Amino acid sequence: MQIRDMWRIYSHVVLLLVVVSSTYCSAVNETKFVNTDKSKFKILSVFGHLGKSHFDVFKPLLEELARHGHEITVISYFPRTDSAKAKEPLPNYKDISLVDPKVGVYVNVVDLHQVSHSRFFLATQLLLLRSMADFACQTGLRHPLITEFLRRDEKFDVILTENFNTDCFLGFIHHFKAPYLALSSHQIMPWTNEDMGNEDNPSYIPNIFFGLTRPMDLIDRMKNAVTLLLFNAAYDYWFRPADQAIANEVFGPDLPELSEIARQSRALLVNTHNSFHGSRPQLPNVIEVGGLHIPPKVNPVPKDIAKFLDSANDEGVLYFSLGSMIKSTTMPKEKLDAILNVIESIPRKVIWKWESDESPRKMDNVMTRKWLPQFDVMNHPNIKCYLGHGGLLGLSESVYIGLPSILIPMFGDQFHNSAAVKTRGAAIVLDFNNFNEQYFRQAVDACFNDTSYRENAQRLSKAYRDRPATPLETAVWWTEYIARGNGIPYLRSEGADLPWYQLHLIDVALVLIIGFAAFIYIFFRLIKLLLSLLKGTAGSQAGKTSKRKKD
Repeated sequence: MQIRDMWRIYSHVVLLLVVVSSTYCSAVNETKFVNTDKSKFKILSVFGHLGKSHFDVFKPLLEELARHGHEITVISYFPRTDSAKAKEPLPNYKDISLVDPKVGVYVNVVDLHQVSHSRFFLATQLLLLRSMADFACQTGLRHPLITEFLRRDEKFDVILTENFNTDCFLGFIHHFKAPYLALSSHQIMPWTNEDMGNEDNPSYIPNIFFGLTRPMDLIDRMKNAVTLLLFNAAYDYWFRPADQAIANEVFGPDLPELSEIARQSRALLVNTHNSFHGSRPQLPNVIEVGGLHIPPKVNPVPKDIAKFLDSANDEGVLYFSLGSMIKSTTMPKEKLDAILNVIESIPRKVIWKWESDESPRKMDNVMTRKWLPQFDVMNHPNIKCYLGHGGLLGLSESVYIGLPSILIPMFGDQFHNSAAVKTRGAAIVLDFNNFNEQYFRQAVDACFNDTSYRENAQRLSKAYRDRPATPLETAVWWTEYIARGNGIPYLRSEGADLPWYQLHLIDVALVLIIGFAAFIYIFFRLIKLLLSLLKGTAGSQAGKTSKRKKD
């Protein structure tokens, strides 16, 4: 073999070694941000509220946890349907169904004749929250399946339950002695912020009970601050004692104070996003997963709906839905006539969730359906405007897609959600009490023809979507993180354990005020004494001078 051939072989071997070595080093130094823990956990999820939208927010999380191999037990009024099971069997997803035909759930139950935004509206809202809490606790905790379930000797790695209008379901935390992950299907309730020690400053953070736009003026800040104090007081001294009574019956007299259990929350998953509801300080264990319910893909709509939408001209289509709880067919006649008169006169098509087989008025440009695949319909390119009530699920979908909105809030957090999107310039908000034909016609014209609303909606959509991970990925990670228990000792805010007067530095302020007052008092006493001494000295000197003159 010639020297030249040997040199060629040698150089190839050296090159190969260099490539292999560099590849190995690269693989060693590469950082992979993945969860390598393959543990399978037992997870209990408790949803005692009868509102479908509250459960629908977190349903994707529960099913995804089951896909990850975790054993999920779900207590709710919304068990998986037979069709869902046939489409995707999840043998490790177990329902404990609270469904009772005599009870029903909160679907198509709100009669719009009963909706009135009077001066006592906030008091009515508080009474509604309390009555729903009483009903949920009485019917849910006394269900025979719950009684049977509590007799079992089961162990869970983590418990998930919603923080809304009652603490009575927190008895499960004490009973099973498991870490607790709180859930919120809407902006955080003020008492939940208080329990976690999360910032809730009324000077610039609008509370969930008012539809206040940012920035707030003096009157708004006064209303915001007073309402926050009153609702927190009502929850502490009215809601919690009633919850405690029923919880003690079910979970035993040794049950600790529910307020104490509430403060044991390891983290909170909340269905908001700063682009939507505004920027605010959050604890590191308060995690925004707004849009968690939004599916990863758009499905084809039924053929009849597709044909109707496809045939729309360049003027576009209005999508009209008042959500799962409100029954559109109960709309007061004068308001319904105003809507129909405008819809009938515009050169656009309208697709409308209407809970009756019979349309309110025969119109060629309108399609009504008892149920609509909302997200899929909203994604049709011919849908140009969303007319809704400000419910967070539908509004989040419109924000995600980038649709401008016309919103008529009725109750609950709908005012707050509507105001948040209005602040972003992507929605027109109408007052239900003063709703009329002219009012509505102007809103429809602006939604379709004022390009600023669409531009702002598209801008908001980009910000809402742009995140380091999807809401579902984030929620799954945090659930598994709490179940693993590694961060549990470090997550809790010390502010949650402070009494209110220490948290707001009232004791520090009093000490400083008393100390300053004492200093001022002593200072003036010393000045007075000094002046008295100087006056006495001056008088003595004057007397001596006078005596010398006489001498």
